[in-house]
Amino acid sequence: MTVVVVGNAMVDVAYQVERLPGSGETVLARERTVDVGGKGLNQAIIARRAGAEVRFCAGLGGDPAAGIIRACLEAGGLSTAWLVSMPCATDESIVYVARAGENCIVSTDEAARHLAPTHTEGVLAGVAPGDVLLLQGNLSREVTGMCLARAREAEATTILNPAPIAFDYTGLWPMVDIAILNQIEAQTLTGEVEIDTATAVLRSRGTGKVVVTLGPEGALVQEELGLPQHVPAPAVTAVDTTGAGDVLAGVVAAGIDRGLPLLSAVRWAIAAASHKVTRRGTSSGFPTSDELAALAPAMALP
Repeated sequence: MTVVVVGNAMVDVAYQVERLPGSGETVLARERTVDVGGKGLNQAIIARRAGAEVRFCAGLGGDPAAGIIRACLEAGGLSTAWLVSMPCATDESIVYVARAGENCIVSTDEAARHLAPTHTEGVLAGVAPGDVLLLQGNLSREVTGMCLARAREAEATTILNPAPIAFDYTGLWPMVDIAILNQIEAQTLTGEVEIDTATAVLRSRGTGKVVVTLGPEGALVQEELGLPQHVPAPAVTAVDTTGAGDVLAGVVAAGIDRGLPLLSAVRWAIAAASHKVTRRGTSSGFPTSDELAALAPAMALP
């Protein structure tokens, strides 16, 4: 079985600061680092490290940044066959990371926005029952809808992480088996403040199951029946939360691909995300394959 990730890829330029700047304020950085990132790339990398076979499709520019991304994917055992060259610059994120670990991010998305349905035909061609499709919010509504429809036709499991929120998902939720989103995203997409109510609204719109991440508090998992179940996170000292949500989504996808129940996949994913926040960097701070395997025994992986 395979995890198919359609999303974005970019270069992350991160600045370590004492605290995040306020409006109109200039602060000095202690350190500057360059890493690869993008929600699609992040989730593809961590799903591969978690043991899944992964096919990854994204748009890149024709610049040196694209070469950095290709080299990173190849080093991680991921094929670059489904990367698409676009007539624009490779996307980039500027990340500010405070000493306490919180961050704020500004990203470009021109290359991701250029990705069209025709660009995804190759990576979707072999999707089969038992496979997992993992999407994020960086794609257009047209591409998102087409990918979900193709996966649904193939009887694959569909996972949507609708971040960043770029459009209304009305009409798409019935094609989503598992939605993974944070508290703010759940509130924004439903207009509900209470998380229990927000998850109920998402399910009423057709979503099969909902995972709402709560940062250091873990996550709430709402399956078909019953009340949401809380999965706590271990207590850690966070130094950089960049990419933690992507670690969680990628590990959930890999766990589902390997036959884990959703709750077990989320427990594994929270342990992995909690491990990530203790390290600086984006993909360079992700848990390794060996570290993920060490976190997994209690999950009874097949």
